[in-house]
Amino acid sequence: MARLFSKLKAIDFFKKIPSDLTEATLTGAWLSIVAAIIMVCLFMAELSSFLSTTSKTQLLVDRSPRNELLKVNFNISFPALSCEFATVDVSDSLGTKRLNLTKTVRKVPVSLDLERVGAAMDDHNHPLPKYDEEGKFDDVEDIDITVPLSHDNFQTTLARYPIVVINFYAPWCHWCQRLEPTWEAATKEVHDKYPEWDGRIRFAKVDCTQEMELCRSHFIQGFPSIRVFRKGHDDIYIQGMHEHEAYMGDRTKEALVAFADSLVPSAGQPHRKLASLMSAPKTPGCNLAGFVMVKKVPGTLHFVARSEGHSFDHTWMNMTHMVHSFHVGTRPSPRKYAQLKRLHPAGLTPDWADKLREEFFVSEHPQSTHEHYLQVVLTTIEPRHNRRTGAYDAYEYTVHSHTYQSDAIPSARFTYDLSPIQILVQETSRPWYQFLTTTCAIIGGVFTVAGILDAVLYQSFNAVKKMQLGKQG
Repeated sequence: MARLFSKLKAIDFFKKIPSDLTEATLTGAWLSIVAAIIMVCLFMAELSSFLSTTSKTQLLVDRSPRNELLKVNFNISFPALSCEFATVDVSDSLGTKRLNLTKTVRKVPVSLDLERVGAAMDDHNHPLPKYDEEGKFDDVEDIDITVPLSHDNFQTTLARYPIVVINFYAPWCHWCQRLEPTWEAATKEVHDKYPEWDGRIRFAKVDCTQEMELCRSHFIQGFPSIRVFRKGHDDIYIQGMHEHEAYMGDRTKEALVAFADSLVPSAGQPHRKLASLMSAPKTPGCNLAGFVMVKKVPGTLHFVARSEGHSFDHTWMNMTHMVHSFHVGTRPSPRKYAQLKRLHPAGLTPDWADKLREEFFVSEHPQSTHEHYLQVVLTTIEPRHNRRTGAYDAYEYTVHSHTYQSDAIPSARFTYDLSPIQILVQETSRPWYQFLTTTCAIIGGVFTVAGILDAVLYQSFNAVKKMQLGKQG
């Protein structure tokens, strides 16, 4: 056993020098102190680097699940588009078309200054109203063709009768042309049934091509628009604003006469209104806010005036709009936002997810359509812990906007196109063995360099002393 231990000593890497053969120097002491300080500083820096995490960025083909839907969020105000006709449509390159979305869209009337007025409006898809057969009243004689009201006698008429039902029309409108004979026949029957001495209800009409300012003052944007005006004595009327409602029912003689009959009992009672009537707009604009779920293919969001049974004068349509927000995907929680801000390859700018925020686009010419082209890129953040449950998808986009004039009805279009390339950012940490290797390298390297420097200085001092002794001898 003793011989075995004696042989093992022969392979000792760290052979010891007897202490009486070593010599301590003041230079060596200072170098040892400096080397120890350097070792400690480098070790602490390496420990900090080991405890911190780094990120690795890769570009790869989008790995989103097949048929996954994308959430597009928006909040946009149109100061000159009435909530009565404002709609949101979606179409995509696969041929999908969804018109007049209502379930996830909220509409709130706004003024020209974009101030919200009143509560959100209930939006419903109204079916195409029924009409009398064409030519039904061609053979009827002695129909009293009512003279359209003008700005001169409009207020006088409203003040004279408790209830006035007015048809705002345009002669060129197809639906107005179909309604005209029915309206005249219904007017005659209602006036015969409730003559002047009764004075509870009157039918009238306004030609909006002749009385443009009058129609615009009542926010008429689609033709025909049938409004119910109540004289009454309520506060709204005293302040100069006429409380009125919109009739959206069938446009047959029987339906209009029945509608007049249902209104008569409320004559002289301004606060009694029919539940079937819609509140007519009191402001010219509309704020549309909400979201839509779309397929991950190129598509377009259309903000446009649309209604079954109404025509629009394209020169009247003004699609000026303010984009309060427009972003793709889900907003991150504060924790995920901090994580995203820390790991994002280029950092986060204030508009990193919403390049259109608080942007204002003005229609300087009639029949102007605004188009915004968005290129959307997906960035996936995978933290070191819980990569599956803690991963977060962040969508960013670049946008280019322009305005053009066309013969089609003006609109605001948001066209989006998704990049097939996904940016994957993975949070990584250094392996423990690299930390140990680097620590050994720091200690051994500093010790070796200090030893070499000590040997050089020691030999240099000895050489200088020998030279001095040789000159003295």
